[in-house]
Amino acid sequence: MVAQFLNMKGVALAMAEFGLADGRAAGRRTPRLVAGVDVEEANAAFEAKEFSLEQMDAAQADWADLAARALEPNAFYEPGFALAAARHFPVSERPRFIVVRARAGRMMGLFPIVAANALTGDGLTRLWLHRQAALATPLVDRDMAPEAIEAFLEWMETHSRSTGVVFSRMPADGRFRLALERAIASAARNVKILESYQRAALLPGGDADELCARAGSKKKLAEMRRQTRRLREMGRLTFECHETPEEIRVAAEEFMVLEASGWKAGRGAFLSEPALATFLRSATRMLARESRCKIQSLRLNGQPIAMAIVLESQGRSYCWKIAFDERLRAQAPGVQLIYEQTKAHLARGDLEFADSCAIANHPLIDKLWPDRIGVCDLAVSLRSRRERDFVASCRRDHARRQVREIAKRAANRVLRRKVS
Repeated sequence: MVAQFLNMKGVALAMAEFGLADGRAAGRRTPRLVAGVDVEEANAAFEAKEFSLEQMDAAQADWADLAARALEPNAFYEPGFALAAARHFPVSERPRFIVVRARAGRMMGLFPIVAANALTGDGLTRLWLHRQAALATPLVDRDMAPEAIEAFLEWMETHSRSTGVVFSRMPADGRFRLALERAIASAARNVKILESYQRAALLPGGDADELCARAGSKKKLAEMRRQTRRLREMGRLTFECHETPEEIRVAAEEFMVLEASGWKAGRGAFLSEPALATFLRSATRMLARESRCKIQSLRLNGQPIAMAIVLESQGRSYCWKIAFDERLRAQAPGVQLIYEQTKAHLARGDLEFADSCAIANHPLIDKLWPDRIGVCDLAVSLRSRRERDFVASCRRDHARRQVREIAKRAANRVLRRKVS
């Protein structure tokens, strides 16, 4: 549903978060200092510029530095993942990289964008969200996030014909959302929520059995234990976590073979498309060198029967991909793996939360992880465009989403597809 977004409480929190002084509302300029620098003066010196893929490749060190101090982490926009995707996906799916830099040249924001089709599009430019990514939250400096966002929007005013920008798939209550509200409030831009939903997450603390019982029921927990016993009767059952670059290289190949042996073969499995397989190899190896990737496996007599690829960024964990041996469906190896994964996550002392990266109401993960995080798509107007054009664009976006959902449900019923 397309609805006007006006959250005064959120705006107030954003003002407190980013130091907007009360005197400014009354027309008095009260400088806000960050590390001794006047933020408004620094913002005036910000420069947004489009970078090519080759320039982004050359700027990996600056990019990684920005990711380390980003207000809101996003493993899918960090160099190891995003560069692999941009290199190996079709050129038509490659984003435009808009980089915001400060006066001294330091990278302060990264906004990969995809422009709307001039003939068939709805007039909205979107943050890059491809089918292999679960988030599209831009990377912005934690100390000057609203200023970096505004510099990007000002660049869009000058360099595009779009009616607005869609900030796709970002945490609904995250720190970037607050910074975006701060930038919107100061520039009097219009905003509309295009889509919002909740997906499963794992917060720190607690016990795996208690969490599983709370997410499902004690009966479900007893059934899972029975399935574990059945697997142990078949042989030696082990849970392994692969972390070194060499372990990741081998485990990634095992994952692709396991995934291709199931229902995804021919429709989305990494081995079904050479470019996808190359992307996975490249991304996991690059991330492994930075200790930002793990592959966890449940093995029966040494052979993987369930595997998950997990990405890491700033104390957050992303359960990106999972595959399991469908010949053992009755013993639910995927459920067994997530249970072991839950115990491993809870044993850590550095985890802010684990994101399932799943769709809403996922039939597997929702029964194991009771906590939820909100995810949303927000459209922000560009001030130089007519307001009615922005509203019309949002309506077309809403209609497109409805048609896509109806078509997806119909196809799943006809082809008896499983939810993924």
